[in-house]
Amino acid sequence: MPTARPVALSENYYLANFHRLAAFVRDTYGDILEPAERLWYESVTDTSESAQRLYIRLLTRKGSVFRLSRLDYPEIGDLQPAACELASQGLADIAPPESLADLIRTFTKPELLELLPIPVTGSLPRADLVEQVLSSERAVCAAHTQILQQADSWITLAGHQYWTIYRLSFFGNLYQDSSEFVLSELGTVQYESYPLDASARAFVSRHQLEAHLRYFECESLLDTIDFRDAQQLSALVECLPAPITGDDHLQRRIDRFRNRIARQLERLGHQSAALELYAASAHPPARERRVRIHLASEDPVSAGQLLELMRENPFNDAEAQVADRLQRKLDRAIGRATPVRNRYRPDITTLTLKAADERVELAACRFYSRFGVCQYSENSLVCAVLGLFIWDIVFHPVEGVFFNPFQSAPADFHEPAFSTRRHDLLCARFAELRQSSTFHDRVMKACTLHRGKANPLVRWGRVSDELLTLALQRIPVDHWQAMFQRILADTRENTSGFPDLVLFRDTGDYEFIEIKGPGDVLQQNQLRWMHYFSEHRIPCRVVNIRWPQCTSSRIDT
Repeated sequence: MPTARPVALSENYYLANFHRLAAFVRDTYGDILEPAERLWYESVTDTSESAQRLYIRLLTRKGSVFRLSRLDYPEIGDLQPAACELASQGLADIAPPESLADLIRTFTKPELLELLPIPVTGSLPRADLVEQVLSSERAVCAAHTQILQQADSWITLAGHQYWTIYRLSFFGNLYQDSSEFVLSELGTVQYESYPLDASARAFVSRHQLEAHLRYFECESLLDTIDFRDAQQLSALVECLPAPITGDDHLQRRIDRFRNRIARQLERLGHQSAALELYAASAHPPARERRVRIHLASEDPVSAGQLLELMRENPFNDAEAQVADRLQRKLDRAIGRATPVRNRYRPDITTLTLKAADERVELAACRFYSRFGVCQYSENSLVCAVLGLFIWDIVFHPVEGVFFNPFQSAPADFHEPAFSTRRHDLLCARFAELRQSSTFHDRVMKACTLHRGKANPLVRWGRVSDELLTLALQRIPVDHWQAMFQRILADTRENTSGFPDLVLFRDTGDYEFIEIKGPGDVLQQNQLRWMHYFSEHRIPCRVVNIRWPQCTSSRIDT
């Protein structure tokens, strides 16, 4: 297979990418941008290309204070004129920083030892050296400041807050940045094409934009507070934005944040504060934690009332499962007879293998390959087949789910709305399962057409054409349909938990095999999938591995 020729980025790649992002936001979100935010981008475009290059180079770096002598951008040339131009536009300040902390951050330890008259040895760690300098007397700090100011030419960048607004508007989050453009141009990540127009927006109002911005500000503060201080934790939660009706993403983010803080408050012994936060959260494990707190505080009435709600209307399969376990715990606590239940137990066999320096799953896969084709696939096979089968539905232009060209999934992919909003499309597609040849052809054509493109269900490195072809031939259509339906019922939870191996025996049948090494136990999501397999007669079993000192491999039944 020929080696792909490396893609060379243009000299101005970062400049072009910045303008692509910023111009899109200006044109798409102009009605909700503040005047200062619009003026910021206009100011950038009013400068020369050299000044723009310097500004964008520094804008995407960490920090805002830089020494010109430490910057190396050959394509810009002389940095001093570019820096002066940025300062004249209000985009930077070329005066030396006044803060000793800002200054000292830009110097290496050897530079500080050479420049500052401080009596320390070279073995002192840099962090300790910095602390010693900053804790000096006021007059000494002033002298240190003057020395460092005069040691170089400076530029302090302005406008980071505006860049944050533009990034958030473009991506809908602050996890992504302009490196997405580079990865796409290099071919490292390929994205599906879908229509984007002026109505394709992550945020429809300034209020919504600021709510998400506030959430991300709170998230960034998590690393700055003392997690042992309940007062700081509670104060941070108070800074969260209020949920917005119809904004499922914001609700999920806020609930996840509340759940995390509430769990820490539990650990600190602040049960009342934790209960209050959990009660405000609509996402798991909020109700589970409330029940556990009530049980621990010997409040069976409150625990029972909440369990009744959980069992009548569980958020998902995982919550239904935990509700059953907690109900039995409650019954025991109050002395009530626990109803006898038919507990599912998976088929279990034992495989004894020679010890090897490899993962237990790979050793087992190698053993079972003597009986046919065995693949270590975990979640990748079934999810990939579903992703290929409904590829065009995943990327169907539903209103409000695509708002930038770097999305591997629609914004609602992990929400219950994903299936409900595409109900008719999915029903029509599932009807094709009645004709296995149509199903097979669609999957393989999608594999050829979209190979390498990002899809939330497809991990290209884990599925080969040969594996797909064999799986489509051997696994019955009704098994595929059952597995697809469960994944689509909860795309967040049910895309994981599949058994480690799939074995296509030489005899023509197949089975899923979950491998467990010594001491390993089934996870709850794995158990839920196996129970579901059992209900739909999909062959599956657990194999426990042993590592004796012997020279042969055998199965102990």
